Amino acid sequence: MKTTERCGFIDDLTKVINHYVQKCNLFAGGCCYSAFLLARAFRMFGIKYKTVIFQCNDILNETDFNNAINGNGVSHVAIEVRYGLKKYIIGDCTNIYRYFKRTGEKFKIRKYTGITPEEILNGYRHNEWNWMYDVHNNSFLSRDINKVVAKYLSDGCGLR
Repeated sequence: MKTTERCGFIDDLTKVINHYVQKCNLFAGGCCYSAFLLARAFRMFGIKYKTVIFQCNDILNETDFNNAINGNGVSHVAIEVRYGLKKYIIGDCTNIYRYFKRTGEKFKIRKYTGITPEEILNGYRHNEWNWMYDVHNNSFLSRDINKVVAKYLSDGCGLR
């Protein structure tokens, strides 16, 4: 995938994620599922990514992903990719930063490499998340992410 196609792919995925963040409270209970979908999409195209966890409470200093994702203190799960020369976390995290500022709660942003989409999905399935997000939106979110993937596959970007 050429740089311009890659940036377009990331832009299109970001638009989908931000739509669900703004309209459906995605980052209030569905961030882990969206991270799974993004990781799966990036893996299909051979794009390296990092899994990002905003950690607080009793996982503030946890360095093992599986312990962190299943611990008390996961505030947000996201995916980071390179966008041009910059590292870029997909999705508008404004409300998450506001929460930490408002509450004064300490947090760390920890980045994990080599985490598979399946490991992220496993964390989603075996944890408790904020109930503001309606999980019935997962099928629509998955459909919309798959549309972006299909668009780039049909443009000849190909799988790796």
